[in-house]
Amino acid sequence: MQQSTFQVYNASAGSGKTFTLVKTYLKILLEREDAYRFQNILAITFTNKAAAEMKTRVIKNLREFSEETILKEKTDLFKAIETEFLLEGVAVNDVLIHQRSKRIVNNILQNYSAFNITTIDSFTHRLIRSFAYDLGLSLNFDVEMDANSLLDEAVDQLISQIGEDKELTDILIDFSLQKTDDDKSWDITRELKEIAKILLNENDKLQLEKIQEKPIKDFIDLKNKLRKEQKLLENQFKSIGEEGLQIIENLGLNYNDFYRSMLPNHFKNIAYSLDKAKFFNANTLREKVSNHEFYAKSKSQEVKTAIDSIATKLSALYFESEKLYQQYVLNGLFLSNIIPLAVLSRINKTLNEIKEENNIRLNAEFNQLISKNLQEQPAPYIYERIGEKFKHYFIDEMQDTSLLQWQNIIPLIKNALSQEQTGLLLVGDTKQSIYRWRGSEPEQFLKLAQQGKTHAHNPFHINKELKSLETNYRSYTEVINFNNSFFQHISNYFNEKDYQDIYFNENKQQQTDKIGGYVSLSFIEKGLVAEEKDLAYGNSVLEIINNTSENFQFNEICVLTRTKKQGIAIANFLTDNNIDIISSETLLLKNSEKVNYVIDVLTYLQNNNDKEAKFNLLYFLYNHLEITSDKHLFFKELIDLPVVEFYQFLNDFNMNFNPKEIVQLPLYESVEYILRSVNFNETSDAYLQFFLDEVLKFSLKKSTDIRVFLEFWNDKKDKLSIVVPEEKNAVQIMTIHKSKGLEFPVVIFPYDLDIYKDQGAKDWYAIENPEDFNNFETLLVNQSKSLENVGQFGQHLYLSYRNEKELDNINLLYVTFTRAIEQLYIIGEQKTLKGNPTTSSQFLMDFLDKKGEWSEAKTEYTFGNIRRVSEKPETKKDKAQFNQLISTSWHSHHISIVTNSTLLWDSERGESIKYGNLIHELMAQIKTADDIEEAIEKHVSSGNIITSEKEVIIGLIYQIVTHPSLESYYQQNNTVYNEREIFTELGEIIIPDRLVIDEENNATIIDYKTGKPEKKYHHQLNSYASVVSQLGFKVAKKILVYIDDDIVIEEVK
Repeated sequence: MQQSTFQVYNASAGSGKTFTLVKTYLKILLEREDAYRFQNILAITFTNKAAAEMKTRVIKNLREFSEETILKEKTDLFKAIETEFLLEGVAVNDVLIHQRSKRIVNNILQNYSAFNITTIDSFTHRLIRSFAYDLGLSLNFDVEMDANSLLDEAVDQLISQIGEDKELTDILIDFSLQKTDDDKSWDITRELKEIAKILLNENDKLQLEKIQEKPIKDFIDLKNKLRKEQKLLENQFKSIGEEGLQIIENLGLNYNDFYRSMLPNHFKNIAYSLDKAKFFNANTLREKVSNHEFYAKSKSQEVKTAIDSIATKLSALYFESEKLYQQYVLNGLFLSNIIPLAVLSRINKTLNEIKEENNIRLNAEFNQLISKNLQEQPAPYIYERIGEKFKHYFIDEMQDTSLLQWQNIIPLIKNALSQEQTGLLLVGDTKQSIYRWRGSEPEQFLKLAQQGKTHAHNPFHINKELKSLETNYRSYTEVINFNNSFFQHISNYFNEKDYQDIYFNENKQQQTDKIGGYVSLSFIEKGLVAEEKDLAYGNSVLEIINNTSENFQFNEICVLTRTKKQGIAIANFLTDNNIDIISSETLLLKNSEKVNYVIDVLTYLQNNNDKEAKFNLLYFLYNHLEITSDKHLFFKELIDLPVVEFYQFLNDFNMNFNPKEIVQLPLYESVEYILRSVNFNETSDAYLQFFLDEVLKFSLKKSTDIRVFLEFWNDKKDKLSIVVPEEKNAVQIMTIHKSKGLEFPVVIFPYDLDIYKDQGAKDWYAIENPEDFNNFETLLVNQSKSLENVGQFGQHLYLSYRNEKELDNINLLYVTFTRAIEQLYIIGEQKTLKGNPTTSSQFLMDFLDKKGEWSEAKTEYTFGNIRRVSEKPETKKDKAQFNQLISTSWHSHHISIVTNSTLLWDSERGESIKYGNLIHELMAQIKTADDIEEAIEKHVSSGNIITSEKEVIIGLIYQIVTHPSLESYYQQNNTVYNEREIFTELGEIIIPDRLVIDEENNATIIDYKTGKPEKKYHHQLNSYASVVSQLGFKVAKKILVYIDDDIVIEEVK
């Protein structure tokens, strides 16, 4: 019998990880006659996009293997599987692969609920649902993904209790005053919201359990005790300092009689300016005092003799002050966090109340629920409850798995591996771990991927097989060579040997036949202030874009930044210089002046006394209406105009604005009314289209009340954005974290990255003697260099944090540099090379220096040839755009495309709703295969699809989207209009189910039908084609898709 296997793949950037996963998955399916083996495989990824991509690839390849032509024209994957079967002695030839693929793909699509390629969050959600009753949860709870919004609401509710709850009021006022004393803003909201995130962090769970039952009074008592101790310590410092200075003065000695005046200054500082006593910078002084080296050799013998006579006393005083300082620093670290920590349990209580009131559970708490309640359950029982038993496990992006996620799934895997013909495959890359702040624990994959580690790092009874994917299929040779040599160089500076080995031994990527490429390192001048740096970096990025624009289109270029703020600065600079860009900031709906106008109107309708909203309206209207009078005079005359007269002013400009009519309309219709009043319907606007979609979703799921919507807008406006088609020819700007898993022909990385900069992190300090701290076993401290002064545990805490920060930030550089396919441009800042490098610019300078190439007079260094090697893509034609997209009175139009059509069936699920209508509605929300599961989840959440139907429907829709005759119409490079109303010249409305426009402006019309084919549908599609032709498109195909037990495709001639 075949033994169980445990494989661990180290997969560096661009090494064909997904290809390997799919190949291994398919081999398991194809090596045996059983065409239902997919039901016993669980593949876990970390994003919906990755899960959808893997599902699509599996089905697509099985379809290709099923084609009759495959035996004559074998794909690379087919040949790889066939060859590996031959080498492994598996008796499966090409004919069997072909025959089995047919059966397997049909079985998957007919039993899609058992096709378990999913995200870790989806799998944990499934476990929770299966055990909801056991866990005391409502059986129909909703899942809230945006945990931060709920935390913010909980904090806001807590603060609203000030004045009602005396104990809470006193401690929050105290915290506010403490912040004021520290020269910080008195507003405590931000700190409370920040510390509240601890409630959701898996890694804080054990520590929180030690304090969350303590009442606020315990924290207040400890705070008061520590403050008293600080006063006593300050008095002791003063006494020690004055005594040391008196001893020195009694012998008539001067400060400069001592080595660099260090010891007298130390006593002076602790006596009169304790904040200046920099003990953590006093290694030299500590060394001198320890060795009784108090003076320079050049001093007179008389001075030396005098100092020697008091050396023992001064040493004792110094070390006594140092010991006190350890306690003083630790107390200060505790006091900084003790008040927000005190209200943490109250925030948690409020959060739980909000969850119960709204029948929701946070996705972020599922892992803790499983760990606490299900980890000890026997695996067979869990399998029975979820309805499946898995024999093979795949885990992708293992470096991003949290400790709790891994511990939760180990019992299931261990049970599987105890049997024959089972397996586990882990894929990861510690160098690409950049989500520690989200709970990931790269060290657990690091240990699993090492040879010769103890059983503690292998929780299973079988030996692991380590494999490396060493070939980079993404990048050209110059990019690969630079990254190999640079990161091997940087490995020398890691303090932790395991981290050093990752970059030195596991970063020697092999090349393919993609010869060429280009790398440029440039540096802006040093000494610039922040605004000057933004300008210098912007100029450098602009110059690169202009220099590459002949060889590369804008949409082949991506600018990556460490922070969102840096991205905004580059985006603004490029926009000012007429470079088309796409960035997370520019895509936000709130950046549209038209969207803001609608919001201001709604705000003013709710409150006619809102002067800010009224001023914003006037400012917009002044420009929109092209008013020629003096702007200041215009504002002066109208800002205080009474409400009735103000609305009359709007009507004088033919705006047809009737506030009474607007407020009587439902929310969505109110917004459309406002848009029509200023003729926003006359031109296409993506921001307005997406804004209307958000209004519609809010109206259907939440409320049609304008006030409630405005609250929602203010809460979400920094996240709501439009989606731009990939073919838009614009430079992309994104943060490094957003770029993970992506690739670009040209990457530009501006700005210096500080590898060791403190980011405001916090950690738990284990108290050695709890009885000295009112029986608190642990307290929260800020991560800072001060921890080095509070004993061995503090030193260990800070060193571990520094080492992790070092790895995480070097990983950010690795992810950035490896996104580049052909050209990589890195823009740093000239720095002084002194000691070990601490920023990305210094590491680059040090790298060049060690190569003998660095010169302060030189600002750019290049590797390779700037000439483009890859085949240049055809310049894409701008697609025809519909001129109008907002619904208006159709009598005033000839042909126009309007916003999303109304729902095809009532949101209340009833027995009379036909299955075909459900599929119809779902297809209206799907543009590519990536949209399928999200669309279905929305209908599950709203109750339109019951759980038992879900997977069946997913399988049916995948059959449509991946059908060989249809799959080209569900690709990203198409422009798609689902369920869009089109007005004919006669004033009639047609609504094609799917209108697809390709890059040549050819149109394909697709309509979905249920039941058997009928000729009457031909006439319907031909009439659609006639109208679409009038819009200026060439109709290439008209397709009817009949959805029944089988998918039938009929092309209408």
